[in-house]
Amino acid sequence: MRFLQSRIIKFAVMAVFLACTLFANFYAVRKIMRYGVEVYFYDKLLVAYNIGGAKGMQKELQQIRAFDKMPRESALAKDFESKIGGLKDPAEFLSAKVQQGKEKVNLIRNLRSAAIVLMILLFGWQLVVNTRSRFKSKVA
Repeated sequence: MRFLQSRIIKFAVMAVFLACTLFANFYAVRKIMRYGVEVYFYDKLLVAYNIGGAKGMQKELQQIRAFDKMPRESALAKDFESKIGGLKDPAEFLSAKVQQGKEKVNLIRNLRSAAIVLMILLFGWQLVVNTRSRFKSKVA
């Protein structure tokens, strides 16, 4: 029964390590990039609105649609153009979107850091356990 329990523990540790690796290296990086593009887009529009009002924001939106090569930013511009008519206060909406995006980026970044710390702890724990078992087998 001891053999089965140690295998289950090793498998669980490996599964957690794999999940943390996949999260930290793939999912989190992609989400941070996505939210970063959103924050950049809405922040650009907010600056344009603060400087030039509604006309400045429209001009910036047209430049984004005409010259930007990022597909995500073009999709955001198209979506925002459809919403712009129903907004009472575009500055409030844009600043809320920027703040929300920054919070999401910080959350994902903190979760990524926690996953990396967990991987380091698991790696260290496995190193200690393997070293201890080697010394036990040499002494016995």
